[in-house]
Amino acid sequence: MQPSLGKMSAYKILNWQDRAASSIEQTVAAFLEIGEAIATRWIQTAKGVLLLQLVPGDDASGAIYVFDRRCDQWYMLSFEECEDQFTSEKFDRAFSEYDLFRLVEQPGLLLSEFQPAAA
Repeated sequence: MQPSLGKMSAYKILNWQDRAASSIEQTVAAFLEIGEAIATRWIQTAKGVLLLQLVPGDDASGAIYVFDRRCDQWYMLSFEECEDQFTSEKFDRAFSEYDLFRLVEQPGLLLSEFQPAAA
């Protein structure tokens, strides 16, 4: 069965190695500050963090990001049918349909499984 949001891809967006923080909370806060956004979903493991980032006051402005704690790399998840208009409800559906928790447990999968082909 085809997931409802179409094909998922992952894009490297920020290398965080030069922005060392003393805690994952500080790392996420600094990332959110760049986009002047808030996290309405925040799931973390020892290896990764998954966020739904929204513009305050706009419940349909969300985008999904994964932070690989080992590589200090941020990724944006992209879906054919929904790029950056996620609501909390759409996030919850995507989380389940695409088994996004495995990307928080094993962010290295983003490097192999979901990277778009080079043009």
